[in-house]
Amino acid sequence: MFKYFNPHPKGTTTEVGDCVKRSIVVTTGMDYMEVQRALNAYKKITGAKAFNSGHNPHRYAEEVLGAKKIAVASGTTVADFCRAHTRGRFILDLPEHWVGVYDSDYYDTWDCGKETVNFAYEISTPLYTPPNLQKQVFKYCCTSKIISDTQTSIRIYDGNGTFVERKIPTELTAGYLLCLQHSNYQYINLDEGENR
Repeated sequence: MFKYFNPHPKGTTTEVGDCVKRSIVVTTGMDYMEVQRALNAYKKITGAKAFNSGHNPHRYAEEVLGAKKIAVASGTTVADFCRAHTRGRFILDLPEHWVGVYDSDYYDTWDCGKETVNFAYEISTPLYTPPNLQKQVFKYCCTSKIISDTQTSIRIYDGNGTFVERKIPTELTAGYLLCLQHSNYQYINLDEGENR
């Protein structure tokens, strides 16, 4: 089940390319900044240009975290994987994205449940202290994405991983979202990037 999770210290919800960091926080209990420092330091070993480029995150997961790579059947989605693995900690490798799974819930800044899984890493570090996932979970959130010159898609999440999607005229988007925010919905702007 999808759980909204954003451990970024500044609560940044625009595109920052930190899905690798978020997935490691979920599955190891490490602090976000600790993960950032570790990945950046590991670039010196792998020769990667950025913490999430080349094989830097893969080698970090395998060589430092001791992650076990698991093959996944072709066509398996994130939601499928979570239904089949009700216990444990996994990092799922998707096309251009990573997501952390903890006991069948996937924690992310967007609902990637329908995305296809390339493979999984099983994390079994013995000294695991779960991060305060509940602290980062928003009961309600909403997203918007421009889908054409005249229409915007708005998704309203209920906190249980399900959502209602509305397509509205783009010129009405700001007012619609303002009403949702006044009703305590956390807003995520997908037009500035899909928070991957």
